[in-house]
Amino acid sequence: MNKIFIFDYDDTLAFNMIDYSLAKIKFLDWIVNKIGPRTPDLDEIVLLNSKIDKEAVPKLGFSIQRFPTSMMETYKTICEQLRIPVEAKDLQTEYNIGMIAFDESSWKKRGLVEGAEEILNYLTEQKDELILVTKGDYEVQNRKLNATDCKKWFGDNRHIVPKKNKEIVLEIVGNRDKSKVFHVGNGIKSDVEPALEAEIGAIYIPFETWAYEREHKVLPEHPRLIVFDKIIEIKNQYERIK
Repeated sequence: MNKIFIFDYDDTLAFNMIDYSLAKIKFLDWIVNKIGPRTPDLDEIVLLNSKIDKEAVPKLGFSIQRFPTSMMETYKTICEQLRIPVEAKDLQTEYNIGMIAFDESSWKKRGLVEGAEEILNYLTEQKDELILVTKGDYEVQNRKLNATDCKKWFGDNRHIVPKKNKEIVLEIVGNRDKSKVFHVGNGIKSDVEPALEAEIGAIYIPFETWAYEREHKVLPEHPRLIVFDKIIEIKNQYERIK
């Protein structure tokens, strides 16, 4: 094997945040129609939902329940502020809207990000080892990987973990030569920092769209950190990766 690439999935190989954004649009539309003229400013609702969802991570982690539950809690908070009674059927509606983010048909239709298949095929031709590591709810992430046929490139080298940190990265790296291992991801908090702490290379492709992922220090300076604007640059600048 020449090099070993550990790929993140969500918003690195396949766009992920758009699924949550589409659910949020429906969520806002439902609230406006439900509450009517007393509906708070939509910007405030979005910020409130983002705050509640982010604060739910320590308790619910990256489980499938967290996002729809956060929508329920957002609606409950708004109702409390406006002194509007909360009905159980409305909370269930909010939960169902949140579950729109996990529609398998949209994953299949959208596929991988532009350039992803080309780069995975290229690295396979180079006889590099490919490993996929994604955090989140096991059932959801497994459905995503199957929907985009990731087994074609990664085989059984697919890992679904509850979180990403130095220890998880080291466990996956195992006894491989760290000088040949590179973690490819879109987040500083979940990809770059754990990789560098584990003393492997990091390839950062910025796409931090979730408030939780933006909670980090500035991009660290490190000799084994490479920043690319697009995933295809891994192929175009392959010789630079060392």
